[in-house]
Amino acid sequence: MVNTMKAAVLISAGNVEYKDVPVPEISDDDFLIKVAYSGVCGSDLPRSQKENGARLYPLIMGHEFSGTVEKMGANIEGFKEGDHVAIAPLLPNSDSIYTKMGLYGFSEHYNLIGTGSNGGFAEYVKVPKGHVLHLPDSVDLKTAAGIEPATVSGYGLARGHIQAGDTVAILGAGSIGQFAIQNAKLYGASNVIAVDVFDDKLELAKKLGADYTINGKTQDVISEVKKITKHGVDVAVDCAGSRFTEIEALEITRRDGNVVYIGISGDDLPIPKDVFEQYVLRGGLNIHGSWMSYTMPYPGRAWDIVIDAMSKGRLNFKSMISHEISLDQLGDTLKKMYNKEIEFNKVVVKINQDID
Repeated sequence: MVNTMKAAVLISAGNVEYKDVPVPEISDDDFLIKVAYSGVCGSDLPRSQKENGARLYPLIMGHEFSGTVEKMGANIEGFKEGDHVAIAPLLPNSDSIYTKMGLYGFSEHYNLIGTGSNGGFAEYVKVPKGHVLHLPDSVDLKTAAGIEPATVSGYGLARGHIQAGDTVAILGAGSIGQFAIQNAKLYGASNVIAVDVFDDKLELAKKLGADYTINGKTQDVISEVKKITKHGVDVAVDCAGSRFTEIEALEITRRDGNVVYIGISGDDLPIPKDVFEQYVLRGGLNIHGSWMSYTMPYPGRAWDIVIDAMSKGRLNFKSMISHEISLDQLGDTLKKMYNKEIEFNKVVVKINQDID
């Protein structure tokens, strides 16, 4: 095996270099994964472009990836070279009380492959045992690159106590919202309302299973939801992280309903006093924050559900992909995405051209 590999290395804010770096060395408890596909997460944009946006420099980003087992340490069992795998990238802090409680994503000072250590925007990546997941034969490697973001929305819906027959509103029809639409149907929602400000996102939302769509730029979200539901939705999931949708989520939810916040906001959220009193207090809303997707036994039920659903064709990732690029194009593409110079939905990097 060669000693060097190609990687897209974040050197400093806005500076991603495509270069040769050493292939990672593994211990007896590690895998060496040959990366097939790696998805670009929305968090990769500020991480790569903002000053001090990353936890460390230099860094190989990428935490949504799939691949094949290239090499294994002596203590690895149950896998063989060439196996198709997905990666659960969270490395919890073993000393944290939350890790011991099985609340892995809440552990302080956790590591995430691709943010706190080198990740999947490279030909090879080192992954500890316990974080490599077998793929069913019916889940191809491109689809498997969507497993991690799909679990984020599935876990969020579970946090919101979704039940069969519920009416669910998804605010923000980006990639996490698109998976949330599909997961809501998977969990038995009778009606799913997708809200966004872009018609192309709403058109895709319909194809992915949304029963109703609302354009928040041209329509009044509150009144449109009231036309569809008499009392409001059972579950509202904010995937946008906008100060507008964060308030709307409270206003469109029925009394004693559930509101889930998944989207990361860069703004303060001043809640108008009448909204707080009428909906949060008098409406008895159940408000849930949702972070990542990990539960006992690691990586958790959301991962089992997503992989099973993908194996049965009930979660569609490929139709969400707007751009498939090569690794040497990543630096320029990240810059254009961040600066809104291109229209995109989900961007996937094909890392090793000889893997399909």
